[in-house]
Amino acid sequence: MQKELSWDELRNKLKTAKLKQSKYSSKYALTELLICGECGTACRRCRWTSHNRNRTVWRCIKRLEHGPKYCKSPTIDEQPLHNAIVRAINEFYNCGDDVAKVLKSAAETVLSGTIGNEISQIEQRLKDIDQARNDFVSLIATGACASDSLDDEFARLYSEEEKLSRKLLSLKAQGEAEQNEIIDNIKTDIDNASFELEEYDDVLVRKVVECEKL
Repeated sequence: MQKELSWDELRNKLKTAKLKQSKYSSKYALTELLICGECGTACRRCRWTSHNRNRTVWRCIKRLEHGPKYCKSPTIDEQPLHNAIVRAINEFYNCGDDVAKVLKSAAETVLSGTIGNEISQIEQRLKDIDQARNDFVSLIATGACASDSLDDEFARLYSEEEKLSRKLLSLKAQGEAEQNEIIDNIKTDIDNASFELEEYDDVLVRKVVECEKL
């Protein structure tokens, strides 16, 4: 027959149990969070052998230390507990659609900027060529320079202008098509991606709880 403890003895044992609990708190997030629904005492993770099978379970410290006379709470298997927590986190942070929108927008911005920069550089160079040609015409018009002395320069500018114009048309046609294809592929990958927590993680659970406490 189990000896009935006095309140002083029980308090001392509970104090000892809390000190033991602190050894686990840095490793298992639930040590700090899982509270017995029967008596309000914290629960502890432990290995339990039942029917020749080892199981990882969580048990009320009061029941674990003093038996069912002081608490009749059930023993909780760890895996179903972890599964329930993962489902709860995924339901609470159900923001997959918002994440997908942000990623799609970022992909479009980055790719558009890459191709757009090259097009802008070509367009600026074409403007520079046009300005240089106008400057040469002004020199000729004012008599500062003979027209035949600038023939080579006009030919060089014309040749460069032709090449850049062809490249610009190619970029705007083929480049836009390639860009759209890449963006479509990225969007498809994003649509098929999962933004949910797939398995329990002690570090992540601890961070989620800390975040909600702020």
